[in-house]
Amino acid sequence: MRAFMSCIQTFLRTSVTKIGMQNRRVEIYRIFSYRQLQTIHDKLNVVSHNTSDSISKESSSQNEDEVFAVQVNSDITKERLQQSDYSVIEPCSEDISTIAPYYKPSFNFAAYVNKSPTLQQLVKLGVDLHKLEGKKNVPEFILRLEFDRDMKEHIRLLHDFGVPSDELGAFLTKNPMIFKEDLDNLQVRVNYLQYKKFSNEVIAHIIKRNPFWLSHSTEEIDERLGHFQVTFKLSGDQVREVAKKSPKLITYDMTHIKVNTFSVKEEMGFNEDEMRALLLKVPKLWMKNNKNLVSVFDYAHNTMKLPHQQIVAFPHILVSRIFRVKQRHLFLQLIGRAQYNPNMEGYISPKDLVSGTDTEFCQIVAKSSVESFNVFLKTI
Repeated sequence: MRAFMSCIQTFLRTSVTKIGMQNRRVEIYRIFSYRQLQTIHDKLNVVSHNTSDSISKESSSQNEDEVFAVQVNSDITKERLQQSDYSVIEPCSEDISTIAPYYKPSFNFAAYVNKSPTLQQLVKLGVDLHKLEGKKNVPEFILRLEFDRDMKEHIRLLHDFGVPSDELGAFLTKNPMIFKEDLDNLQVRVNYLQYKKFSNEVIAHIIKRNPFWLSHSTEEIDERLGHFQVTFKLSGDQVREVAKKSPKLITYDMTHIKVNTFSVKEEMGFNEDEMRALLLKVPKLWMKNNKNLVSVFDYAHNTMKLPHQQIVAFPHILVSRIFRVKQRHLFLQLIGRAQYNPNMEGYISPKDLVSGTDTEFCQIVAKSSVESFNVFLKTI
């Protein structure tokens, strides 16, 4: 019994000791936590106080700056109002026609005509400014020129070359870049034609029909005339004849000309004499779209059965549109008049087939009415 009681007392002492130690630890933790929180709180108060002071100082300085700016602006406004004698309700005597909102650059001469003596002179000559607006780099170039300094002598020289006064406007509309050319170079190019035995009348005709001729150098024109002479074995008179009939052909794209030459010789089968005859009669064959040219020949030669000799005799069929040739041939075939043999009765010339209006074709060639032709067209 005594042993049991001693065990119980020992256990109680140990428990009380442990409890006391735990309570002491809790109290120590409480004291440490309180002191730590107090320190942190004090530090936060100091930081908050310093921050509020700085913010108040900055806000006060900003307010002072704003007040100062407002005061200065109001002073400037008052000073401007005192210096100005204008009022929004009084009429304005100044020219404000040039004041406009900003737009992207546009090429409209209408905005410059009223204040540009150069454009006014061009209008008097008959130049179509609307067409010039659509040409690349032309509007900017024209607006930089002065009429008396940059244009007057060019126009006078063109008139001396044979361009009539009433055709100068059309010439300059087509080739306004002629003002880029040196006057001496223009004179040399005309002298070259005179040296090549072109008459003054033919020279004037060439320049009027092809305003771009004078924009090509003498060397280039000589090379192109030589190309036609050598390729088609032309005489000097024949070269001049081709240049007179089609001045545009001489300055046309040389690659296109060579392609059409190949088609006429190799694809269509014309010999050198026939090619020369075609060139002399219808030079613009060499400016026609190659695909269309071959298509018309194929239809005329293989469908209508026109031989090479007949096509050479009437080459205008080759420069006609394919749909016109087809429509008229099929109509003649329908009414039994598609007869192209000159040795047989009822012969119809290939030239008459493609010439004139539909009314003239029906009355003169087909001997039929236009109404019948129009009804037929609706069936194809």
